[in-house]
Amino acid sequence: MKLQVILNMMCRCPLLIAFLFYVDHVARLDAAGVHNRSPIFNNKPSNNWAVLVAGSDSWINYRHQANVFHAYHVLRANKIPAENIITFAYDDIANHPKNPYKGQVFNDYEHEDVYKGVVIDYRGQDVNPDIFAKVLKGDKELEKEGVKLLKSGPDDNVFIYYTGHGALQAISFPYGYLHAVELNDILGNMYLNKRYKKLVLYMDSCAAGSLFRDLLPSDVGIFVTTSANENEESLSVFCNDKRIGVCLATEYSYAWITDSKYKDLKKRTLDQQYEEVKKRTNKSHVMKYGEMKILLSGAFFLDVSTPDLGHKRGRTRSLVVQETFNLPTIFHNYSSGYYQLGHIVHETFHDIVMDVTTQHKPTVKDLSKRNELMCFKEVFDQFQTHCFTIQQVPEVARYTPHLMELCKAGYEIETLIKSVHNICS
Repeated sequence: MKLQVILNMMCRCPLLIAFLFYVDHVARLDAAGVHNRSPIFNNKPSNNWAVLVAGSDSWINYRHQANVFHAYHVLRANKIPAENIITFAYDDIANHPKNPYKGQVFNDYEHEDVYKGVVIDYRGQDVNPDIFAKVLKGDKELEKEGVKLLKSGPDDNVFIYYTGHGALQAISFPYGYLHAVELNDILGNMYLNKRYKKLVLYMDSCAAGSLFRDLLPSDVGIFVTTSANENEESLSVFCNDKRIGVCLATEYSYAWITDSKYKDLKKRTLDQQYEEVKKRTNKSHVMKYGEMKILLSGAFFLDVSTPDLGHKRGRTRSLVVQETFNLPTIFHNYSSGYYQLGHIVHETFHDIVMDVTTQHKPTVKDLSKRNELMCFKEVFDQFQTHCFTIQQVPEVARYTPHLMELCKAGYEIETLIKSVHNICS
């Protein structure tokens, strides 16, 4: 490999991934039947499911698990049955040697413990794309192990939330990552097998819009919001806690979680929440895809009293705005290594592009969208095997579009892979 590196380092955003959804075969099927102003959540609690995923590990990525733990409590407070919430979290933060508050995890400066009471279903090495896929499909073999699976059906509403690292057309897990075509197979399987009535996806990653733009059909009962558009970073917040020393949340996630926590969800619609989150997210463009009709989110939360926490909300909001502009101060502990690695990653991609374009000619014409994605998948697989992974160096996500552009230009997959091997050997 060009560089062997094991590091805990800071990224300016939760470079994620992102969920990618390419649905040639699904788009030709009947629509899922989402009607104007129909409730996004079923009035019957047992007909609502949630899958919460923190896609990273290590102390420096504290914010992702904190997001998921906070989201878990908000869903439980709104009467989502614990048995219907499935959580993925590496679970190395609460009792981490660097944690000055042993056994506790915070999502903002209020230092309200969001770890206590959370049921983690998949932790450690089980936080991987293979198990994630099996959970969403309701895999029978996995069920024999006595673990929790998504058991939703055609009358159920499913909410999926992911926060972690990613790049163009891929999301990362502590063990492995998921590509567009693989996610397409998962969601296509769910649609074909009638595993949901409505599906809501909240995606927190840099360039998250690239997962869905021109890919997600508007008639399969799915509504998506993303933390950023197709080519920009999203932001981490609450990064100046001197004792903890890392960011406690991400801007987009904290916005939707606290909006769900403090607003009357019996009346709030997804579109209203989208507009509020968009307004509160200052350094990226929150996007929406899929089902554009106004869907009531409140029916999921019937008979819930909204707590009077305006005093906390006002204080916390001002701190989020402050963090938006003060975030660079967090890098004083990481700046040298961070920028050095970023430069090495940039040079690696540059060398690959130069090697391909100066030594070879494009020969492949009229690639379909799916074949472009397959080309990118195979080349990016090799890059992460022989060069750098997103988990090692999140800066990788910024430059992955170069690999996609080579695929689109018509260079052979074998040529691109050979170049990756040559440059990174």
